[in-house]
Order: sequence, then C-alpha cells, then structure tokens
Amino acid sequence: MSNYIKYIIAITALIFLIGCGKKDDPNTNNKSNIQYLADKEKELNDREAKIKLKEVELDEREKKISGYENKPTGDSSKTTVQKDTSKLGDKEKKQEKEKEKQEKKKEIQQEISKKFENPQATVKDYYEYIQRAINEKGNFDSNMKKAQKYFPSRSSEKLKGGYRNTKAFTVLDEPKVVTQKDNTAQVVSKVQQTQTIKKDGKDTDVTKTLTVTYNLTANKNGEWVITGNSVKEDQ
Repeated sequence: MSNYIKYIIAITALIFLIGCGKKDDPNTNNKSNIQYLADKEKELNDREAKIKLKEVELDEREKKISGYENKPTGDSSKTTVQKDTSKLGDKEKKQEKEKEKQEKKKEIQQEISKKFENPQATVKDYYEYIQRAINEKGNFDSNMKKAQKYFPSRSSEKLKGGYRNTKAFTVLDEPKVVTQKDNTAQVVSKVQQTQTIKKDGKDTDVTKTLTVTYNLTANKNGEWVITGNSVKEDQ
C-alpha cells in the first residue's frame, strides 16, 4: 500500500514539473499580442473603408433612380432638353454614358481617398513589417510575406533575399509625399541599414545610409501599393 502511495506522489510531482516547464515566455507572448492587435486594427480599418465605398455606391444609385422618378414633365425647357438628348446618335449617347461613368468613378475615388490609407502610410506599414521581420526571431518569413503585399511587383523570395542578412533597419527620415496626382504618387524617405557580408573570409557588418524614392499606384479600391523604387547611398 505504501508503495502505491509513493507511486501516486511521484506521478503527481512529474506532472507538476512538466506543467511548469511549459510556461510561455512573457516576452514572446507580448510580441505576439502586439502583432495580433496591429493586424486586427488594420483589418478593421480596411473593412470600414470598404463598407464606406459600398455606401457611396448605393447613394449614387439612389440619387440616379430618384432623379428619374422625380423628373418634372410640365417644364417646357426641360422637355426640350430631353427631346434633344433623345435625338443624339449612338456615338454621342455612348460618350455621354462614358462621361457620366467617369464622373461617378471620380466622386467615389475622392470618397475612398478620405478613408483609405495615403501613400505615405503605405510605406510606413511596409517598413513596419520589414523591421518586425528583422527583430522578431522566428517570424522572418511571415512578416516578409505581409510586407510583400505592399510591394506586389517584387516577388516574396526577392524581397527576403534583400533583407535576409540585415541585422538592423532604422528609419531616419519618415516617409514624405513628394508628388501625388490622381492614382499615382512618389514618396521619399531615408533609412539606415546594417548588413552582414563576407569580407576576407570573415563576417563583417556594413552600415549604409540610404535615400529611397518609392513609386506608388492606387488600385481600383483606392489602396496604395508600391510599384517600384530607386535607392541612393548617402556618402
């Protein structure tokens, strides 16, 4: 009987030790929570902006329908305009429809631009994931994949290759909009990058200060993405 009690006590002690050994590192949990909250916040912002887009589209449709329903018939001047419009040829009608379509698209684009991120914010978010990839051990690939969404014209593998040996990445001058017109923009920033390279058969850290100019384009949803960049090393 005493042997049985000793056996039970030994098993209980072993389970307790295993449970203690599985406690999560608080630093790791903290980083995971911060990343989760940042991703969630961005997801909610994007969702809110897309809902706003739908609301604008619905408002435009309702205005158009209301305009047809409330069009007066007793006003001779408006009747004349209506008759004149009805006499337009197929080519003119297509041009009128295309003009109306472009105006509506421009109005919706203006509404979107007020809510969606601007080109400057896109570059900031891109840098955020680059820095996370470098600083968070074990999360390089996942963060680089997220960064690539802001620079879709560059493959994920090429992007990883450019930062795989980077030890530090610091933003010296925050991204600033240089030019912005319609759905194109240029953003410039200054960064400092430390990379480990092979020199004389040894690993050597090299730090460079770079001025980077990004070309961006807004897609049909009003979201800005990087389409290319040029890098100049400061002497």
